[in-house]
This record gives sequence, structure tokens and C-alpha cells, in this order.
Amino acid sequence: MTEASNGVKNIESNTNQLSWKLGPRDFMLKNLKHVPWIIAGGSIGFILAFINIRYSTSIYKVQSSLLIQNEGRSSSSEDKFNELFMAPNAVNLTNEIQLLSSRPVIERVIKNMNFLVRYYNTGKVKTALVYPKAAFTFEMMESPHPEQRFGSQVIIKNENQFSLGKDPKLYNFGEEFMIDGNRVVLKRNIDAPLKSFASPIFIFEYAPASATVNYFLGGLKIVQSNDQGTILLLTFETENIDLGKEFLNSLMNVYDSLNIEDKNRISVNSLRFINTSLDTLQDQLNSLEGRIKNYRVNNDVFNETDQSKMYMESVNRTRSEVDQQDVKITMVDLLQQYINSKENRHELVPINMGIEEPALAAKITEYNKLQLERDNNLKTTTQENPLIRSFDSSLEKIRRDMSEALTNIKRGYAITRDKMVQQQNETTGKLRSMPGKTLELSNVNRREKILEDLYSFLLQKKLETSISSASIVSNSKIIEPALGYNSPIRPGKQKIYTLYVLLGLGIPVGLVALREILRDKVNNRIDVEKNTTAPILGEIGHSDDEETLVVLRNSRRFVAEQFRILRSNLKYMTVKKENPSIMVTSSFSGEGKSFVSINMGSVLALSGKKTVIMEMDIRKPKVMESLKMKRKMGITNYIIGRAAFKDIVMQVPGFDHLYVIPCGPIPPNPAELLLDPKLDELMEEVRKNFEVIIMDTAPVGLVSDAISLGKYADCTLFVIRMNHTFRKILRLVEDLYQERKLPGLSIILNDVKLEGGYYSGYYGGYGYYGGYGYGIESGYFEKPAKKKMVPIHKQVIRWWGKYF
Repeated sequence: MTEASNGVKNIESNTNQLSWKLGPRDFMLKNLKHVPWIIAGGSIGFILAFINIRYSTSIYKVQSSLLIQNEGRSSSSEDKFNELFMAPNAVNLTNEIQLLSSRPVIERVIKNMNFLVRYYNTGKVKTALVYPKAAFTFEMMESPHPEQRFGSQVIIKNENQFSLGKDPKLYNFGEEFMIDGNRVVLKRNIDAPLKSFASPIFIFEYAPASATVNYFLGGLKIVQSNDQGTILLLTFETENIDLGKEFLNSLMNVYDSLNIEDKNRISVNSLRFINTSLDTLQDQLNSLEGRIKNYRVNNDVFNETDQSKMYMESVNRTRSEVDQQDVKITMVDLLQQYINSKENRHELVPINMGIEEPALAAKITEYNKLQLERDNNLKTTTQENPLIRSFDSSLEKIRRDMSEALTNIKRGYAITRDKMVQQQNETTGKLRSMPGKTLELSNVNRREKILEDLYSFLLQKKLETSISSASIVSNSKIIEPALGYNSPIRPGKQKIYTLYVLLGLGIPVGLVALREILRDKVNNRIDVEKNTTAPILGEIGHSDDEETLVVLRNSRRFVAEQFRILRSNLKYMTVKKENPSIMVTSSFSGEGKSFVSINMGSVLALSGKKTVIMEMDIRKPKVMESLKMKRKMGITNYIIGRAAFKDIVMQVPGFDHLYVIPCGPIPPNPAELLLDPKLDELMEEVRKNFEVIIMDTAPVGLVSDAISLGKYADCTLFVIRMNHTFRKILRLVEDLYQERKLPGLSIILNDVKLEGGYYSGYYGGYGYYGGYGYGIESGYFEKPAKKKMVPIHKQVIRWWGKYF
């Protein structure tokens, strides 16, 4: 294997291995151009968060705790009574929570607090709820619709006068006036000086208790402190801490009073029930005493235990005899099935099966004897022997006799069993009647005992209930009165700042990501490597020069150095060729194909090789125009026989070894002209006179000229321009490379722009510029010519078209 082939493999391995890796540092540098937008988004988010917090109403948390006690009972009888008629012994905290947060309870709290009217003070930034001391108090004198909500803005002019909303009319405090059909009075609160408020502008709002419930329910939360305890934690979120404290304390007091009211009502109802029940029990006890006496006489019940024992012994004895008969009947059935079975026709019949019938036993003995004799005779004769047939006839007759005898025996056993069952049923009937009589008598006695116990118990509870009703206490206890926290829980500054800043940062990041998703053009080296396996020969950076020819003899510009690297890499692709022919093509116009052809020719000519650039794009030639050379006869003239070879070769001014063969007049049939045999003669002449041939062909993505010219080329340079070539073109490149439609295809990445201080990849697999002190601004390279200033409106149009 030669050194040249090793070099080619090294280029391909570097292309396939190194450029796939894009570390975090490279990724960050690549997107540094978007950092100002991200910072601006984060700053805007921070400002919006500040405005949100500044103009949002602060919400505070007020908390208290309430103990729900289990009322202990001293005895089991007392527990039963309370379960039936009083409050349950065990506390159901879920029910208590529902009670505390029910609308009727909250309405009662609102009325106790006199919170039917809410007062607000309007400040420069926001409006705040005023509680407990407002600048004035509201009194309803007369209202045709007390459930109707209404309110108004009040502007206090001085200590004695005020106005309503935009109405310039002045009212005196204490003076009656009408609002929405309601006659009301506002009185000045001298305990609240005006200077203690943000402004003299107030708002009052009247609402019935039923309409104000939702305001308190929205901020109220009641939870159990732990699973084993009976302590409830009450929290209320409000914009006014004093209001929250008053509400929770009033709620716990109302709950306490409701418990006492419920217990008083229960006590009254319990006493009424006890008195009624005592009268009923007295009548029932008198009736039961006479019923017990009559029952014993009428049912002849004297000693229930002895009578039941005698009947039970008789039933057990008869049941055992019935079981024995069932066993005998079963054995008769089994034996009869055995005798009648064809499979057992020549088998012996078992004896002593528990059937004690002499006639049957004699038949079985005779049958078995004949079977044995038959078996003995079969040892010396066959079954067709008359003697054997005689045995079979006798055995069949005895078998029928045994079957008939078994049927008669079974019938006799069944009759005996039926008589025993009848006797058993009669005895069982007598036995069953005893428990019924005994049970009925026991039920009557038990009911008498229950009534006596209940009568005594109710007498005792009547006394206890009368005493306890005079000393009822609630089963709840306030563990901790309402306590407010001065630090607001909403808005959460840290959470809002974090959310808004992340949102501000996320919007530009999302737009950048969306742009990356929607873009359909090649953006970097990785896009190329992911979509094609063709090797990348090198990269050419963006050039701001107005001149197409940037590679000059003493040029140290960054782009010129990249062409020199490209020349070094190209040696490995054409090392076996004596006069290499290099074809340059692209997918469509504007990708820098002619730019690459001209500068590749220049950099090869500067190395001392006699180089010619053939303007083979006879549809839209650009080489002569880019070199600013005048056109004359060219390739098309030579093919049609109107020019000699020496007439179409032109030397590029300023270069000793660089020549150009122009296109000549553009023909009407370019595709057919390139198939003319004269083109073969032209290529032979070119190979004889030049060391390196560069063919600038038409774009392969538009016409087939480049494929037709491929037979004259030793290698093909396919130009891909960043942010210009469509990604779908890479599939065309892959097809051309895999199917070898173009000889020695390799890719040149053109117009690679500097992003974050570095180019998009590894140049040619060997050099990495932008790091290690060799960047464009390091002084190692010649600075490019300054660009002309572009008007600001054109810059905006270009920026918008680039990013959106």
C-alpha cells in the first residue's frame, strides 16, 4: 500500500471520526451570537416579574388550631344510650371539617363580625382592603332589597364632607342619602385619621352574608394535624392580617356555640323521649306477666330439659339404623351391577358382602362352583364344546335367578328403611316442638328481663340528663388563637422571578431552536456528515473581498491559507495521476463553484504547476467575467472547427503558470455539443500542454453536463455553500458518490462563517483555526479588506431574512 493511498484513508477517517464530535464548549461558542438576545429576554422577564410583584396584592397567611375532644363514658350502658340518643362517642373529624367550612356557619360568622360592608382605600399603585378601622362607617337605614349588592366610591373632602364618585355634590357625614334605592348613612370614624391612609379616595361595597361566603371559603383551609390526633389546623389566606385573625377566632367561637346549642337541643329531646318510653314500658311489663302464665298451662311445658333429652336419644338411634339399611341397599346395587355386567360374565361372584340372605348365598356358591368347573374343562377343550355350552346355559340361568333375588332383597330393605324413617320423623317432630316451646317461653322471659333493665336504665338516665343539661360544655377547645405571618405567601418573589426569567430566557432559546428545526439549508459540517458518506476535502471560509481571485502570490489572508490546505489535501486524491484533471461542480448556481475553480487554479499555479482553468459551464460561464478578462474564441469555437487550440488558450495576468480556456459563444444545444468527438481531441491537447486541468462545469443538480464530462476528470470537487445549499441536495451527493457517477467525488464546504470565534469544523482534517492563538485576529493572518458600510435599513432587512 502506497503512502498516497494511506493519506487518502487518513483524510476520510478524520472526516468520519473527528467532526462527528461537537463538545459543550464548541456548542456554546457556536451559539454565542444569540447570547445578547437571550440576555435581553432574561432582562425583560426580570422587569416583568418586578412589575408583577409591585402591582400584585400581597396575600398573608393566618393560622390557628382547634382541639375536638372525645367525650369519655364511664360504663357500657351509658355508651349505648349515647350512641342511640345522644352524640356519638368517637369523633369523625371529616364531618367536623365539613361543618366548620359549611355556608351556614360562615354566614353566621360574617354576621357576628358585621362584615356585610367592605371598605377599600385606593392608592397610587393598588387598592387595599381596610380593616378593622375604616375612615367612615356604613349604616343601612332602609332597603327595599336587602339581598341586593351595591357600593360606591367615596372621596373625603374634609373631616365633615365627602362626595360620591364623579358626582360633585358634597354630603355631610351623618346625613342620609340614597344609593340604588337604598337609604344609607355614612359616619366619620374619628379613630382613623385621614393621614394614615394612602389617599382620601375610598370604596365601600355592601353585600349580604350569603354573597360574601365565597370570599371567605376561597381562602379557608382546614386539615387534620396528624392521623392519630383530633386537632384541626385552620388557615386563612387574606390580604388583611387583622381580618384573617378576626375571622378564624370568630369561626372557632361560632363552632363552640353551635356544639352547646346542639347539646341543649339533644338534652331536651332526650328527656321528652325518656318520659314517653317509661310510660310505654310500664304497660308492656304488666301484659307480659299474664302471657307467661297462660303459655305454660296451654303447652304442657314443665321440664323442658328432660323431655328434650329423651327425644334426642330416640332420634339418634333410629338415624343409625336407617344408615345401616342404606349401606345394605348400596351393596345390593353394586352386586347386581357386577352380576349383570357382560365383562364379569365368566368371573366369580364375591361372597360375604354384608347381605345376610341364605337363598342368595346358595345361588352364589352354586354359580361359582359351575364357573370353576367350566374353567377346568376349557383347559382341555374349546368353547364350542357341547359341555361348555351346557355350562354357559346353566350359569346364565343362575345369574338371572341371582339378579331377581337381589331385586327382591333390595325391595325388602327399602320397606324396612321407610318404616324406620317414618318412626324417626315422628320422634323428630316431637323433639322439634320442644325447642319451639322452650324458645317461645325463653323469648317471653327475655323480653320481660329486657324491659325491666331498660325501665331501670331510663329512670337512671332521666336523672343524669336532668343534671347534665344544667352544666353543658362544648367538646371543642381553642389550642392556639389566630396568628398572622407578616411575610406574604403570595406573590412568591423567588418563584415569580424564577418563572419570568426562565420564560424570558426560554423564548429566544425556543425561537433559535425553532429556527434550527425549520431551516432547510446546510448550516454546518455536521449536517453534511449526517446525510452523506462522501469525504470532505476541506472548508473555505467566508470572504468579504469584492474580487473573486483571493489567492495571490504573497497573500496571507485566512481564505488564501484555506485554499493552500485544500491544495495539500488534493495531492492525496490525484497522486497517481500524471496530469490530473479536476472537475468542479455544485448543485445549482450561486454556491461558489467558479470561485473555487479560480482560486484552486491560482493556488496550484503558485506551486509551480502549469495549470489551466477550462470554462466548461457553456450555459452560464462566469470564469472570464470573474477574472475581468475579455472574452474571445473558446471551447465552442474549437468544437465546431473555427478555432485552433493555440487560439483559445489565454494566460491570466499576473500569473506565470495560470491559463484559462474560455467557453466561447453560448450555443443553442450545449448538451449535444459536449458529446461531440472534437471534445476528446481538445482534452488530449490540454493534457499534453498542462500539468493540472481544472474544469468549471455546470451545476449537476440542474443539467447533466457534469456527468457527461466526468469521463475526462480524475476527481470531482462538489461545492456546498453554507446557508445556501438545501439539505435535500445532500441526498443527490450521496447517490452520486455511492453510484460513482462522478469520479473521485469529494466535498468542499464553502462560505463557512465564523461563529463565536471559530469556524464550524476541522479544516481539511489537519488544521483548526480559531484556537491556540492562531485565529483571524491573532496577527498570524493578513486582515481582510474592510467592507463597505451597508445602510441600516438594508441591515435590518438582511437580519430579518436571515433569522425569520
